[in-house]
Amino acid sequence: MPESSQPMDSSLPKVSCLTVTANRKHLMKRAVRCFRNQTYQNKELVIVDDGDEDLDEVLAPLPTNQIHYVKLEKKPENTLGKLRNRSLEEANGDFLVQWDDDDWYHPERIAIQAQTLVDGYDACCLSGALMHLDERPYMQYPYVGYLPDGIPGSIMHRADERIRYPHTRRAEDTVYLKEWMDRRYLQLPDKYSHLFIRCYHGSNTWEKDHFLRRIRNNPKDALLYFWHKMIKGKLFDHPKFQLTSEQREAFRMYLEDSRELDLLPSEN
Repeated sequence: MPESSQPMDSSLPKVSCLTVTANRKHLMKRAVRCFRNQTYQNKELVIVDDGDEDLDEVLAPLPTNQIHYVKLEKKPENTLGKLRNRSLEEANGDFLVQWDDDDWYHPERIAIQAQTLVDGYDACCLSGALMHLDERPYMQYPYVGYLPDGIPGSIMHRADERIRYPHTRRAEDTVYLKEWMDRRYLQLPDKYSHLFIRCYHGSNTWEKDHFLRRIRNNPKDALLYFWHKMIKGKLFDHPKFQLTSEQREAFRMYLEDSRELDLLPSEN
């Protein structure tokens, strides 16, 4: 997909996209491309990096006024929650959005979520997201995963120094989301699940089964999982794998980006 080159519209609220990374230069290429491709233009990418790799080449395509890069020394106390809090402190935006380095974001993600906040909400997230596992037999079979409170990693919220992440190494965004649920909070409906693709690549914070549980994380879906996998022997007939046209198009775009950046093998 062509990368956006529209001029910045300063009349819109500024959105800070918050990325915590370390030694994931290959994945950062896709996160940066997703940022560049956003139709929403008044934005900045805030990167908190405590790794050893040089990201200059990755960040070179971005305008300097859209980059806020913070390089930190690697320390044992640098939990993911603590680093996310540093990104909150460094952000200059009116609205802040989690922008993890290993996921894929649709070009309309910021625009749609920002409009929710413009409409008066303090925070929003997606009810569901597409899930993709970078291994057989799931390579060509993305599915939709839902959580009752919404997808923590999809949160966008107003700047507010009173709410911070716990200093934990994982699940910090789940706790953070619950804090925002006490405010004016909206889960965007299922039709927006194409805006976000969670990608399992083998070095995630969470293990593979964490991703696979999204196929069967309620009684109805667990029964359907058992029926399709164990009885029929056709797991990919499960309703979670039946995508809408928008979801299929998002997956196509994701594959195109990921293959161009050598993050996924070509079709051949």
